Amino acid sequence: MFGLGKSKAVIGLDIGSSAVKAVELRQVGKGWKVVAFGIQPVPPDSIVDGAIIDGAAVADSIRRVFENKQFKTKEVAASLSGNAVIVKKINLPVMTEAELAESIYWEAEQYIPFDIQDVNLDYQILDAGTGEGSSGTMDVLLVAAKKEKIADYTGVISQAGRTPVIVDVDAFALQNAYEVNYGLDPQQVVVLLNAGASAININIVTGDQSVFTRDISMGGNSYTEAVQKELNLPFESAEQLKRGQPVDGVTVEEVTPVLHAMTENVLLEIQKTFDFFKASASSDRIDRIVLSGGAARVDGFVQALTDRFNTQVEMFDPFKKIAFEPQKLGVEDAEGVSPAAAVAVGLALRRAGDR
Repeated sequence: MFGLGKSKAVIGLDIGSSAVKAVELRQVGKGWKVVAFGIQPVPPDSIVDGAIIDGAAVADSIRRVFENKQFKTKEVAASLSGNAVIVKKINLPVMTEAELAESIYWEAEQYIPFDIQDVNLDYQILDAGTGEGSSGTMDVLLVAAKKEKIADYTGVISQAGRTPVIVDVDAFALQNAYEVNYGLDPQQVVVLLNAGASAININIVTGDQSVFTRDISMGGNSYTEAVQKELNLPFESAEQLKRGQPVDGVTVEEVTPVLHAMTENVLLEIQKTFDFFKASASSDRIDRIVLSGGAARVDGFVQALTDRFNTQVEMFDPFKKIAFEPQKLGVEDAEGVSPAAAVAVGLALRRAGDR
């Protein structure tokens, strides 16, 4: 969304609160191929609710990812989510692109709860309102992100020796990866649900248009904390149990009820999101849910989603149509890292200087 410079390849860098994921792609004919892939843990509490608390620790994790010599490009695309990012579909009187560019800041002030001086603003015309039967109004997707937050993220990338050229939004990066791998179906309402460590990004898409987005500030860490509290365990042990690995004195079975109770809380928030969407959209149906993010692998999560929303739920494969040879790239657990790589893949599909 917030691009700088001319069009060329970038590394997609997803800076999450539990891990940093990086992907570099090369165009091969009409398709894409992964030429470099890296993932490094981020120390606990270095990023909290999307805010970088310990910049040096985050920069260090990014630096470690790039110790992998397969990464050739210096330019990086990163993304943000959470409460410092506002995404809103607004309805305006029909105007030319030039008129819109002049008036967008004034229009945006009515919709953004921050001082307009404190944000970077971008927008995209969804419907120019010039077609047959249009009512003299146009639909514009407005995106605003706090300058301070953008500076924090670009700062750690620079500290790690790379050049930040694009700052996108997690939900849109996810959509990019989805379009390339799954194509577009204008008839279907698809929910892209990315369950990360500290947040769940939801992007509801019809065809190539994002019709509703929301970030829920719960994620994989909420599960770990619940296990920690319930069984009085250190963070690392709770994290291991959440992933289905037993620890001394505690079986995975003992943890299952705790995980399922937390899933119930998460489902309530997802339900709320779907209710908001249905109240504001012309359609009240959801055809499929495509799941990504490390927390999507929590025991029983997929089944619970399927049962609650009575719809098709599938795991997002960000390499469905992108050539990926894990062994050649030194990736041991390809199945484990794939769900967490969707945002990084979507970012790597961007080009420096594009919109």
